[in-house]
Amino acid sequence: MFAAGERARGFLRAGWAAGLVAAVMHLFAEANGAATIALVAKPVPALLLAAAVFRSGRSALRLPVFAGLLASAVGDVLIQRPGGFLSGLAAFLVAHVCYVSGFWRARRDALWLRALPVALFGAFMASRLAGGLAAAGLPVRIGVIVYILAICTMLWRAAALVGAPGFDRSVGRLALGGAIVFAASDSLIAIHRFVEPLSWSDVPIMVLYWAGQLGIAGAAMAATRSASGAPAPAR
Repeated sequence: MFAAGERARGFLRAGWAAGLVAAVMHLFAEANGAATIALVAKPVPALLLAAAVFRSGRSALRLPVFAGLLASAVGDVLIQRPGGFLSGLAAFLVAHVCYVSGFWRARRDALWLRALPVALFGAFMASRLAGGLAAAGLPVRIGVIVYILAICTMLWRAAALVGAPGFDRSVGRLALGGAIVFAASDSLIAIHRFVEPLSWSDVPIMVLYWAGQLGIAGAAMAATRSASGAPAPAR
């Protein structure tokens, strides 16, 4: 059992190192116009996080977050390709639906007050993007509006996980922190694309995105422990 635990920790350490190398490689390749290397390296962090989540213990979050990370890796590839904005957006929409499903399974209390700041954020983003979206095609307008609704729902359900009974406190904190920085990354993308170009935004967008995925994956791995240290039941 001790050897198995050491192997698991070694796998995680190797995964974090490989993910960091792939992330740096993507950013460097993107900055230097090496499109093929950037395309190949970009989904690696999400795939490694998916592997780590899949190897973690059984919980309500494990399979939904695993599926969401796989969908995100697909989105990483699609959105990187020329003309791939809508297909990439669709893949990330699937990822958020997966995350919402896992968060909802983990805690089904509505907690509507926690939805209020999220609704204000969604309304602000919709109004901020309105001018740019008006000039976009109908499929893009519909896709972005649906995506805003999806990520706001994900934020709300992540907030609902904070203090969820039967789970370690870190689960809700990691989920909410990951959801917030993920939303920050998407907000920068939206402003850059539909409001005004942000020449400095490439690195912050990717760093926030990877940090968000890391937080959500960390929540799934932490969910294998209850507050007492026993495995949390799958719901």
